[in-house]
Amino acid sequence: MYKDHLPHGVSACRFLLTALCILLFAGNLRAAGDEEYMRKKISVQATNESIEQVLDKISKLADIRFFYNYSVLDFSRKITVNIKDTELHDALSKVLQGEKVEIEYQPNRTVVLRPQRVPDGISAINISGKIIDADTKEPLIGASVVLKEQKGVGVVTDIDGKFHITIPEGGASALLISYVGYENEELAITGQGDMKDLTIKMTAAFVEMEGVVVTGMAPRKSESFTGSYVSVKGEELKKLSPNNLLQALQFFDPSFRIVENNKKGSDPNAMPEFQMRGNVQLDNNFSNSDMNMLVGNYSNQPNMPLFVLDGFETTLQKIVDLDPERVASITILKDASATAIYGSRAANGVVVFETKKPLSGALNVTYSMSMGITMPDLSSYDMMNAAEKLQFEYDAGLFSNDANGNPLSGSILAEQRNYYNHYKREIERGVNTYWLSEPVRTAIIHRHTLTVDGGDEALRYNLNLNYGNEPGVIKESGRETFGFSLNLQYRRKKWNISNQLSIDNTKGTNSPYGSFSEYVQMNPYYTKRDEYGNYQKIIERKSLGPGNGSKTITNPLYNTQFEHKDYTKNFNVTDNFSLEFAIRENLRLNAQFSLTKGTSNGEIFKSMNHSEFEANDVPLLERGTYNKSIGNTLNWNTNASINYNLTKDKHLLSMFARWEIGQNQSDGIFLTAKGFPNDNMSDFQFAQEVEKRDVNNTESTSRSMGLTATVSYMYDFRYSVDFNVRGDMSSQFGADSKLKPFWSVGARWNASREKWLEGTAISNLVLRTSYGITGSQNYDPYQAIEGYTFEEMMFQYLSSGVIGSKLKGFGNPDLDWSTTEDFSAAIELGFFNDRLTASVNYYNHYTDQLLLENNIAPSSGFLTMTNNIGAISNKGVDVTLGFTPIQDFERQIQWNVSINGNHNKNVVKKLSNEIKKQNENNLNERNSPAPIYEEGKSTSQLFVVRSLGIDPATGNEIFLKRNGERTFFWDANDKVAVGDTEPKFRGGITSSLTWKEWSLNLGFTYQLGAYIYNQTLVDRVENVNLAYNVDRRAAKDRWRKPGDIAKYKSISYTGRATELSSRFVQKVNEIQFSSISVGYHFDPKKFTFLKQCKIAGINLTGSMQDLGRLSSVKQERGTDYPFSRTVNLSLSVLFN
Repeated sequence: MYKDHLPHGVSACRFLLTALCILLFAGNLRAAGDEEYMRKKISVQATNESIEQVLDKISKLADIRFFYNYSVLDFSRKITVNIKDTELHDALSKVLQGEKVEIEYQPNRTVVLRPQRVPDGISAINISGKIIDADTKEPLIGASVVLKEQKGVGVVTDIDGKFHITIPEGGASALLISYVGYENEELAITGQGDMKDLTIKMTAAFVEMEGVVVTGMAPRKSESFTGSYVSVKGEELKKLSPNNLLQALQFFDPSFRIVENNKKGSDPNAMPEFQMRGNVQLDNNFSNSDMNMLVGNYSNQPNMPLFVLDGFETTLQKIVDLDPERVASITILKDASATAIYGSRAANGVVVFETKKPLSGALNVTYSMSMGITMPDLSSYDMMNAAEKLQFEYDAGLFSNDANGNPLSGSILAEQRNYYNHYKREIERGVNTYWLSEPVRTAIIHRHTLTVDGGDEALRYNLNLNYGNEPGVIKESGRETFGFSLNLQYRRKKWNISNQLSIDNTKGTNSPYGSFSEYVQMNPYYTKRDEYGNYQKIIERKSLGPGNGSKTITNPLYNTQFEHKDYTKNFNVTDNFSLEFAIRENLRLNAQFSLTKGTSNGEIFKSMNHSEFEANDVPLLERGTYNKSIGNTLNWNTNASINYNLTKDKHLLSMFARWEIGQNQSDGIFLTAKGFPNDNMSDFQFAQEVEKRDVNNTESTSRSMGLTATVSYMYDFRYSVDFNVRGDMSSQFGADSKLKPFWSVGARWNASREKWLEGTAISNLVLRTSYGITGSQNYDPYQAIEGYTFEEMMFQYLSSGVIGSKLKGFGNPDLDWSTTEDFSAAIELGFFNDRLTASVNYYNHYTDQLLLENNIAPSSGFLTMTNNIGAISNKGVDVTLGFTPIQDFERQIQWNVSINGNHNKNVVKKLSNEIKKQNENNLNERNSPAPIYEEGKSTSQLFVVRSLGIDPATGNEIFLKRNGERTFFWDANDKVAVGDTEPKFRGGITSSLTWKEWSLNLGFTYQLGAYIYNQTLVDRVENVNLAYNVDRRAAKDRWRKPGDIAKYKSISYTGRATELSSRFVQKVNEIQFSSISVGYHFDPKKFTFLKQCKIAGINLTGSMQDLGRLSSVKQERGTDYPFSRTVNLSLSVLFN
């Protein structure tokens, strides 16, 4: 049994003690600054103390002076308050609630408390009433009621939500009423006498309240939450990436990473891959089957986090196509204490999306538009021009030597010279084709959203229509999305009923222009068209020199002129129903049901004129192919829960329990036909032959059931503990492993609420830790059972018509769940009223019983079988620093800067014998690195043969064997780990500057200390194929004669191919300028014509993504599909 994976108590204690020492030193600092003191945030706590004592505390905390007459206040009254991170003027309103005083903020940090008075000779207006929640009718205690013209003068509501204020007649035109988490209200003063017994209803804001953690099940108070999480509002994300909120998340959480796909680049139809706090599975466990891609199911990606949308689990495709204008907030749950409520699906973290809730009141109409230009980024390509490439071939001896390096003579030499002279004349007449520009384009992307919401106290509605068109930078590729949603909420007394219906339709189209790499390799001295202006089909059969044969060069543009189909359509309908009943104010029952029905279909048609048929000598009557795919999904989930909260004195207890059951079902059929003699007859029915062996049907069904229970206790807003437990049942595992328990325990200390920190520079100090066990279900639904398939037996004798079944694959009744032990410890800091903030999160994940399809003996009749094969450890730290250099409320200017980073160490702890045998196959790979797993090494290590460089005497590469000997011969058994593709440190940098109605946002990402195998240097610099174009570096730093000190081998085309060598392993240090945006808010108070147009506000934002990067490594990016740069203009208009 392995024990070293468990976190060492000594290390954890050392971490916390070191942090405390730093804090105690910093605690001696005093807060400074005298700007806008009334807005300074303070924290004050008092239990049964007099008002005078509390005011004395505030005076010291805020460094202010109070002036008042003792007759003004009732000093005999004892009060209890617990105020955290609240601006001074709001804090005083709470402390003085019920006191008939006027608060005046004067210069020199002076606060004057005066009795409410009425000037002589002027009649007074008395206004009294009650402020309640518009939905629950509960009183709002501590709501602020102030005069519109004198915001420092006002009162707060008492314990019954009541208030009374006396003002001079004509002294104010309205009362402003505010309460945390609610929309502000304005009450006009009529000036016609007293206004008594008013009932003012306040509506909860649609954006989640600060101080609440959205977990996807039951909201949790952030002050008591022991888990690790990051929550970002949708508006903040759109500032950095208006069309891709997942991409913007990387700026706010360094441990959340979208893995860059260097092949797919900016392909709008490519689904992203993720990592959160390291790699918890082995990469080759994941394969995207045709069925998964057809129905948009990518859940079996090994490191895919769980996505939750409005409390219901959802798919990656749903999240990718989700309209950004609908998103209110995104919360990332990262450690066991935060994710254990999701049990077996939480090992990779949980990403919770919350959409905007309906607004009550008058009809609100919002139109949002995002329009941009997307351009291909080809800056990483530096290919030779026509003259350079021809000279390179000449220097390589292509026109003067044979395959053995011997000089040519006679007719062969003449033939080669004619070839050379022909292309030299072509170059002299101006032929220099830039093939890279042929398949790409600059395209316009646009997205439109129309939202209508409104309603009354009982019934609210929200209707959303959206359309998006995202053409790719490769011609004729793109993705279209259409969405409709209707959200209804009905509240009456103790009942709360909601239903959300959404309809999503997407179409992804792939280009007929093929892979971008085909154009990169085309020689620039080729012409695209013949003398008649037509695309050439075969450009030439290029000679590679005597003894080396020739290479047929086809024109990739030729296939673009014929009939072509390559698309996938997805149509999904989802209905989420929720029913809540409040048995008591602190005891609620909830039931939910979710149903998703989806259909998918795709077509791929290639014309009989496609060049690949001729290149492969396909018989004429079999040319032209058609592939048809049809898929269906039906997923449902239902749950019931109970939530109980108890508050008594300084104690807060929360309990939650939930039962759920669900099923995911999908099926699909894939058909292939061939023989289409006419492009106008491209439908399936016109095929000459349907390939019976290529008719494939697939089906999968997985069922799960779980029971969750959580208990959270907090004392005096200082100490809190959480305990979560969940039991899951699943059909994906062996007969003896259907049920698995998962759990977590966490603790939190809000040290900044301790008295010994009052009056110091430390405005926030939190210590928390957690430990738990979670799991993963990102696997094939039938991996543990033996399945059968029906097929036509004795198919060589078609007349037999015998139908039977055969074994589809080996099951594994002993297959167990993959589990992750997770330890976490963190410290959160704030100084000078959080002008300076910092957080450090340490984590230790140990994932055991990894699942992998490993090879088995072919004699069994099958190639693979799923087994539990080992364990992986991930240890790391997340660091976030925040700074507010400028905060001037009077001039309405604020500048915030944030820097974050993540360091993760991944180690394979143990491996089964089966995976060790599989390593032997990958060990023999010669051209590009294949995954090799060794105990004690990272899963992302690069295994190559060490190189000592090019021998100056011979021009051959010198290798270093495992035993330290030098040799000229490459041997796969000499491979060792020389670098890790995971960086030592990665993260993001953001800057946000606001000045009045203007805003400026910048976003950067960086990585340090990673290693890559630079395949560009291998394929386009050293180990080049002279039939194709090459990188300009191929002509430099070459060995040419004995004595040369060179990076690369001889230019001669007769040399041996380059094998995996440490010469091409390079260290990556990189920073990317990822985003910039400038925004302006058109306020109707300044632009009065907007009110006449019934417009409540306009937001206009211009942005640009992927502006550029600085990197220590130069390699081609986007080899099959280029990366892109995007310039965007976003407009949002609110009508009311």
